[in-house]
Amino acid sequence: MQRTLYVTKKTGFRNNTPEKPIVIRDFRGVLFYSTIWLNKPVYEFNLPPGKYMVDEGSFTEMKSPVDYKLAKLPRPERFYPSPFKFDVHFGNNRNKCSILWDQKTILFDNQFKESPLPILDFMLFHEFGHELYSTETLADQLSANYMKRRGYNPSQIGDAPISTLSDRQLSRMANIVDALINTR
Repeated sequence: MQRTLYVTKKTGFRNNTPEKPIVIRDFRGVLFYSTIWLNKPVYEFNLPPGKYMVDEGSFTEMKSPVDYKLAKLPRPERFYPSPFKFDVHFGNNRNKCSILWDQKTILFDNQFKESPLPILDFMLFHEFGHELYSTETLADQLSANYMKRRGYNPSQIGDAPISTLSDRQLSRMANIVDALINTR
């Protein structure tokens, strides 16, 4: 039986039945977090603030979130204006997602309107990362750090570039996954 879960801040949860799957959907009904495809049992996980529908799983709130270490990043390559208050829109964009500095806008391509939130946030935070880094892999790493701070789990972060980047970007995918493994 599906139940609604409201999370007001980044929150950690303990899985009461790690041998059984957890399946959580976002406020739109789109899959948000699932342990079905993971090879190892999940004992603890985080959720960012939001409204969720729990399809499966028994878990209880912990006193504090799971602490996932942030990837170490080099000094910023540049200092552009903060994009955190830029307008975000969907439209026609051949680049999937772009930051338009002069228009103070971030433009997602329409194909991503129904995408899972971890994918949208990875792409959005990647564009935020271009405030400090012109290098794509460093913008990816900063995106992953932003996602950890927000309350995402390594499995969600690792899946986002795999689900969005083309096969020509295998090195970027590997870079994120390697960083997630090496910061545990």
